[in-house]
Amino acid sequence: MKTIEWKDWEIFCRVVEAGSFTQGAELAEVPKSSASAAIARLETQLGFRLFERTTRRVRVTQQGQSLYERIAPHFVALREISTEAASVSERVSGTLRIATPYEVGSQHLAPSLSRLLALHPDLNVDIDVTWDQPDMLKHGYDLAFVMTNTTLHDSSLASKRVVLVERAFYAAPALIQRYGLPRTPGDLAGWPTIGNAGDRRWEFLREGVEIATLPVAPRIRTHNAEIRRKAAIAGIGVARLSPNFVEEQVREGLLVRLLPACSSSPLKVYVLMPARKLMPASVRALLDLMEGMLQPAAPRRAPAGAAARREAGAAGEDAAA
Repeated sequence: MKTIEWKDWEIFCRVVEAGSFTQGAELAEVPKSSASAAIARLETQLGFRLFERTTRRVRVTQQGQSLYERIAPHFVALREISTEAASVSERVSGTLRIATPYEVGSQHLAPSLSRLLALHPDLNVDIDVTWDQPDMLKHGYDLAFVMTNTTLHDSSLASKRVVLVERAFYAAPALIQRYGLPRTPGDLAGWPTIGNAGDRRWEFLREGVEIATLPVAPRIRTHNAEIRRKAAIAGIGVARLSPNFVEEQVREGLLVRLLPACSSSPLKVYVLMPARKLMPASVRALLDLMEGMLQPAAPRRAPAGAAARREAGAAGEDAAA
């Protein structure tokens, strides 16, 4: 069966509507030569003339008019369907499926999602809490947030860093009373610790510059920041946590920030999405809302001598305070 060139039929309809090859070609968005060739192909295929041509005008034949009246409504319907489909693709609706670590969801994602849902009442959101980089295609996620202190795994996914999560050191007042208030990072040697999964060493930064590291063997290792926070409140050990995550507990006196002039290496939060050219409107709307997140500068490492001098200076400042 011979392939039907539907573009030729669209051009035919446009020429009939315009009453001109030149204007019909413009409506069909093709060169005039292409329009003439399309009509010639149709006439050869059908075995009769579709237009009477003179040097002054083009007039559709009776057979051509009959064909036009039968086929034109179908192209009108196709254009309406195309316009409607484009409109739907721009409307923020349907269900947005997201995977995220707990901390990212509670601290950074929840406010943006609340605003997104308020702006778009036809949108629903499904959220799965996970600390691992998920198989997005297998589980059907539109977006996945991943938190890491290194780099992302090799992936065919599109990725974008959306925020850096500051980290600092916290302990319960009872633990501080037992071990004494630390003045330098080295004073924490021998303290019980509560760590993230995979923690083997903690970095200490002052004004973005690393001044010391401390080997750790946490009594509890977990990705779950809620467990780490509760264990720290119970006095199990010193924990490395996001200041935003423990703000209320610090205000209530349940936790104390140790070495307040120091922070630790931040966690990088990336958003992953399937690598595709056409981004769903719901995904684009959420990323636009999150665009204004604060992104602190990446930490710098100081030379060994400078690190020692800075640590010594920090100890003196803390002791004098």
